[in-house]
Amino acid sequence: MRSDAMAKRNALVAAARHLYADRGPDVPFTAIAAEAGVGIATLYRHFPTRSDLIVGIIEQVHAEILDCTTRCGEEWDSHPAGSWLRFVRALADLRLGALIPQLALTALAETPPEEAVRLRGRALGAVGRVLDLAKTAGFLRREITAVEFSLGLAIITRPLPAIPFSDVPSDRSWLIDAFVRGVRPD
Repeated sequence: MRSDAMAKRNALVAAARHLYADRGPDVPFTAIAAEAGVGIATLYRHFPTRSDLIVGIIEQVHAEILDCTTRCGEEWDSHPAGSWLRFVRALADLRLGALIPQLALTALAETPPEEAVRLRGRALGAVGRVLDLAKTAGFLRREITAVEFSLGLAIITRPLPAIPFSDVPSDRSWLIDAFVRGVRPD
């Protein structure tokens, strides 16, 4: 794929990801194209159906999760505790808490594309391998599955509603730290 076409595709996926998380899975294609700064024909050229677009979003999320797990695995032997914390924070930084429920709503409304199911399984498998390292190192309770761990992170990374008080912290790293402490063995 040409670099300009790839840039437009990436812009469409980023726009769809943002709008799905913010407004839900029924956001019009025209809004996605406008957010990406491209014409509607460009959107349909890359993603002829809503299912194709959802797969595009899931492919991007999958690649980002695999990147997190690969980096963690590469540095694990030299510094497991630091690698574990960076891994959890990197997953939290993906801010999937708003997106995942919206994609799940779409999956409930229709049969999820086979590719989406396959990529979800691969991502959970990669996360599970890091969790196995964390369990062996004593950073994570043995009974916590990749689905449960991912669900916990998704819940605590959901965006908060706009609150007009200046004392509400926008940085939620303390919440990630509390989560990490909470999943440790007793």
